[in-house]
Amino acid sequence: MKTIVIGAGASGLTAAIFAAQNGSEVVVLEKENKSSKKILMTGNGKCNLTNRDMTSNYFYGDPKLITSVLSLFGVQDTLNFFNQMGIFTTEKNGYVYPRSRQAQTVADTLREYAVSLGVKIKNNAKIHKIKKSGTKFFIYTEIVIECDALILATGGKAAPATGSDGSGYDFAIQLGHTIHVPKPALTSLICENHPLKKASGVRIMGTVAIPAQKKYESGEIQITNYGISGIPVFNISRLTAPGTELMIDFMPEFSKAELADILTKIITCRQNITLHKALCGLLNDKLSISIIDFLGWDKNRIAETLSESQRNSLVEILKAFPLTIHKRRGFEYAQVTQGGIPAEELNIHTMESKLVEKLYFAGEIIDVDGICGGYNLQFAWSSGAIAGRSCSS
Repeated sequence: MKTIVIGAGASGLTAAIFAAQNGSEVVVLEKENKSSKKILMTGNGKCNLTNRDMTSNYFYGDPKLITSVLSLFGVQDTLNFFNQMGIFTTEKNGYVYPRSRQAQTVADTLREYAVSLGVKIKNNAKIHKIKKSGTKFFIYTEIVIECDALILATGGKAAPATGSDGSGYDFAIQLGHTIHVPKPALTSLICENHPLKKASGVRIMGTVAIPAQKKYESGEIQITNYGISGIPVFNISRLTAPGTELMIDFMPEFSKAELADILTKIITCRQNITLHKALCGLLNDKLSISIIDFLGWDKNRIAETLSESQRNSLVEILKAFPLTIHKRRGFEYAQVTQGGIPAEELNIHTMESKLVEKLYFAGEIIDVDGICGGYNLQFAWSSGAIAGRSCSS
């Protein structure tokens, strides 16, 4: 049994390892000059391998597929997998990292362990087309390579500098599959001519919400010259489209009544305090000016002169600052891809195509994506392991 894996990333190398362990002769074809480039970016270079709180609730996609994949190869399986390769882990608030805190360790170990099992990794492998004839797949590179089983683990379109250019979708289409339209996910949001532009560079703990969808995410929000960024924005980005209305709560730790009391105390504790100075006790200087400008007030206005109605308006804006989304930032800034191979075209227990026998898929090429926190890598390890085991059984 000869298996070819296209893509030497997280899911591809995992698939190769499991296929080799099951007795298959494995060749990995990678179009980049080095494998696992995208792994090096994960967890800010520390590689957030997985998360102890692992359920389908943290993913977007077909819930039956996600639940099946996580049940067949879960968090403990992932920890055992890395442990057997000599990588030990450490945890922080349920987030699991290699003990070295270096993504390079993970990338190197996956590659070296695969090679130790007899896996051949060919870099700079430019694939022109793929076809199947009879029971064999034919992969056209500078030469034609044939195999009995094929695993597409090419990634999606996010972070194209790492090699994820969407070519896997073309291969899948050549073999008869359809594709759910790829879109950038876990990315920043662009708000054209937004009213917080003067606060560009400010980071603040807050909550970003899509009220129409009753979706809320909390954490550090970054104000940029083009819009907003930060993990809570990444996590909510998948749900946005041009025209989506967002609300930012800059003071999530306080109710509206509590915030109103706090503002009253600030205003009355210092005689003739300006509105700008009053807000600087709560917010970054640039952010307070942006909010005052949005309300159309003079920053040097004496805070005590605000009417009750105006104080209520200030509280409302601090708790629900409105922004309109123009679009998501592009694939070059995205961490993952929304879209890809639909679940209905896959055997959710084996990752095998329902359309083409002995064709398997793993990782980001499948229409599943998770929020930040180790979820997308867990899906890569899980789907890769399942595909690798299944193709050689």
